[in-house]
Amino acid sequence: MMYNLTKLTLFLSIFTVYALNAQQQGFGLVKSMEVISTSGNHTPDFNSSSVFDGIPIMGKKADKHNNTYSLPFGAGFHAIYFDQKYLASNLFLSSDSTILTARADTLYQNTSAYEMKGTIRPNVWVFPFLNIYGIFGYTKGLISPKLVIPSVTIENIPIINTLAVDSTFEINDEIGYVGPTYGIGATISFGYKFMFFMIDYNYSITNPSDFDENLESHFFSPKAGLFLGKETSEMFGALWLGAMYINNDQTFYGKVDVVDIDPAFIPFFGEEANYSGNLSAVQRWNVILGGSIIINHHHHLLVELGFLDRKQITIGYDFRF
Repeated sequence: MMYNLTKLTLFLSIFTVYALNAQQQGFGLVKSMEVISTSGNHTPDFNSSSVFDGIPIMGKKADKHNNTYSLPFGAGFHAIYFDQKYLASNLFLSSDSTILTARADTLYQNTSAYEMKGTIRPNVWVFPFLNIYGIFGYTKGLISPKLVIPSVTIENIPIINTLAVDSTFEINDEIGYVGPTYGIGATISFGYKFMFFMIDYNYSITNPSDFDENLESHFFSPKAGLFLGKETSEMFGALWLGAMYINNDQTFYGKVDVVDIDPAFIPFFGEEANYSGNLSAVQRWNVILGGSIIINHHHHLLVELGFLDRKQITIGYDFRF
């Protein structure tokens, strides 16, 4: 018998990942499961028998040793929204009409980005403790670079090659993107009595309609929690505390009026220059606090909040059979 946590990550980037946890799929293999209640610990009346024989692998063996585990198959909706600070680097300027380029070695900045992911996650407990799931959905995001560039180095100049120029200018832009997302993830989950432990990882790719490159995201989340409920109810819940790691470094693009850089550059770059740079999160880890309701062995709901350097919210629903 297992508790399936829905993890609908309302990463209002519509959804990442974000995909991010397996609680909506369930809690994996639990030995001598108990639920904490005001009347004392008790075993919930929760039937996890499956109509599919042989899945999960080793499920029959687990039944003989007072273990509970989730129904093997599931399909859920997962959504996550997060917002955090980023660092921009490797800023380059170029033009479609010249071979000249310019690079900025020093940046003063206040750069942020948010992302929302909404995904469907078909999943299966291959073993009572191992869940494999697919990720299919859409991602929407917004990058807001706010940069002050005190100087640039112009490159590819005939004869002298490079020239450092002190010319302070700003880039304040909002770069939006949206596109389909797909990926795969895995969860290892096990518990003893009223406690459970879980490790989740997933990898996804987003293909934005306005970007030349795909966006890759890695999500990793360890967590530990407790089962809670009432002795007279089939429904029970869970609370957990953990951490989440997100790696979604990306490249940003845009255009800047050359007159804002230096009017003297117009003969070399034209009226408008292209800029590009790299983005990486200031902090890739944060703290998460979540809870779920297992209505019965078929229906599971989840909500999760992220704190500190990255603010996030995740929600989910899972149907198991």
